[in-house]
Amino acid sequence: MPVETPQEFGEELRRERELREVTREQLAEVTKVSVRQIEALETGHFEHLPSRVFARGFVLAIARHLGLDAERTAAGFNHVHEGWSVEREKTTSNSFNSASHRIRLSRPRKNVSLNTTALGVGVALVLALVTFVAAVLKGRASTEGPVARREAAVEAATPVPEALRLPPAIALAAVPVPSGEPLLEPAVARAPQPGSSPGGGRILTLTFSDDCWTEVSVDGRVIAAELFRKGTTRRFEGGRTFVLTLGNAGGVEVDVDGAAIGAVGQLGQVVRNFVIGEASARTGPRGG
Repeated sequence: MPVETPQEFGEELRRERELREVTREQLAEVTKVSVRQIEALETGHFEHLPSRVFARGFVLAIARHLGLDAERTAAGFNHVHEGWSVEREKTTSNSFNSASHRIRLSRPRKNVSLNTTALGVGVALVLALVTFVAAVLKGRASTEGPVARREAAVEAATPVPEALRLPPAIALAAVPVPSGEPLLEPAVARAPQPGSSPGGGRILTLTFSDDCWTEVSVDGRVIAAELFRKGTTRRFEGGRTFVLTLGNAGGVEVDVDGAAIGAVGQLGQVVRNFVIGEASARTGPRGG
């Protein structure tokens, strides 16, 4: 697709879909990409899409279903998205600079006496202090009861800092994993391989062939939650149960105790709470 703007890219994608007499609703049903996101791609409204790595996954799925060259189409999307991002940053910067230049402080027409100014400042400070104290007391009274009732449940759960929670962009881009037999059960049920972690623990190795936001829990405790870059390899040892949340499941190769499992989803697909447990436990992914 020799295009340069989001609108041109979207028009080309829409034309290919209509040539094949496929509606947006039919395309959404097959690819699991929402109608809203398909419409944003076809109209060039990239600001309504999640981050580029997930939007690229949508483009790959759509191109494959329409019989297009998926990699070439995705490369064209990346090119257009980069140009669009640069222009958007320039526009935002120019708007901010224009607004700052318009700000002017007018000089007072009459001199105000020092006593009057001091009195006004004093009154303003007193009012601000009274308002702040009242707000604090009101907030404490309204939250004291509910917080006390929730403390027991919060203490029982594994604490996860807010910064380590699933980013909104990944939550919005969630694609359900098809129902059926678990993808990992035969591999994780086997006996431990030579080189396994001592003390009965297991070794989980993740190799990233593409950027992927990843959360890893070991025996109920979150030990990693970050964006791993393409080419990274991470090794987690000593756990009996691992739980994975992957924002780009097709970009991660999973290895357990030396047994290669491979990718547990497609490029751009979100897989949540993928459990790698004991041999007696049934494991598998749950879609976002």
